[in-house]
Amino acid sequence: MADSRPSEVLDLVSLLRGGNAPLEVRRFAARRLLPLDEEGQTQALLAVLDDADSEISASAKESFAAIAPDDLCRFLDGSDPTGVEIDTLTRYSEDGQVLERAIRNRNVDDHTLLRLARTVGGTPQDALVVNQVRLLRLPALIDALFENPALTAESRRRLNEIREEFFDKQERRRRAEEERRLEEVAQAQLAALADEGKTDETDEAAEGEEPPGEATLSEEDQLTTGALYRRIGVMTVQEKINLAYSGGKEERRILIGDANNLVGQAVLKSRGLTIAEIEAFCMMRHLDTEIYRKISQNREWMRKQPIIQAMVRNPAVPIAITLPLVKHLKIRELKAVVRDPNLPEGVRLTAKKFLVEKQH
Repeated sequence: MADSRPSEVLDLVSLLRGGNAPLEVRRFAARRLLPLDEEGQTQALLAVLDDADSEISASAKESFAAIAPDDLCRFLDGSDPTGVEIDTLTRYSEDGQVLERAIRNRNVDDHTLLRLARTVGGTPQDALVVNQVRLLRLPALIDALFENPALTAESRRRLNEIREEFFDKQERRRRAEEERRLEEVAQAQLAALADEGKTDETDEAAEGEEPPGEATLSEEDQLTTGALYRRIGVMTVQEKINLAYSGGKEERRILIGDANNLVGQAVLKSRGLTIAEIEAFCMMRHLDTEIYRKISQNREWMRKQPIIQAMVRNPAVPIAITLPLVKHLKIRELKAVVRDPNLPEGVRLTAKKFLVEKQH
């Protein structure tokens, strides 16, 4: 989409980005005094944060520190920032909300993600760990996260699972395929000897050959899934949405957790979607809140007891969604909710209340 701002504004920002702006213009940019709108002022400021002139750089850093985190979040969400701007912003902001928005931004550069992966904690770290498509596209990001001293035990567990499922198993599969090819060559040589009458050696080779078992098939399935993650990882948002409508169960399972919730919402409109898949989605803890909300608004789905149970038992689902559902649980499930320490206290107390009512 073309930028609708006046050309003189764009020219001024471009001049600053190119490092060719006069000294006085850079000074005004550092103090946010240029005749620009809020977006332009922020872009101009980011362009001079690392200015070669120490006085300008110091003034720019002071101005940047005075910007409220909410304003930086609005800039990241609504201004289509460049990769350089996102990188600069994340080097000078330590606010968790700002860093999370930067990590989720479609324009963020890989080198920025790798730098942040080594240091961030909290929700920014979660935003890196739950994006499996990105991790599979950029495996170095997993290594960078493991270098992070603030990496949580849960994040470490998830990363180890991803590494095992989509990298370690693939390497073992590759070695197994190489060994199989070598065996085929050997078997072909033995078969040639058999044609010449040396059947004994051929029989011994045949006895030593075993067909692939179920474990090999399982690794093939994992390899296919890894390839699917990689294919989806390079798709545009529109291509993902199209795949969400037309793809199969495995594609939907991957796409429901996409960073862009429009993709997840498209999955919920897929004609091939089953109740079992909806139940599985309700158990996932990394989905966008809007996905849980959309599911809860579908009357047909919410008539299914397994879906209600999965929603209530998932601590990632907002309490505003789960509380009204508690009353629909049966006694056995109410007892399980009351005993679950991972659930919000409000949900557990509500379950206890309905449990007492149903037992009397």
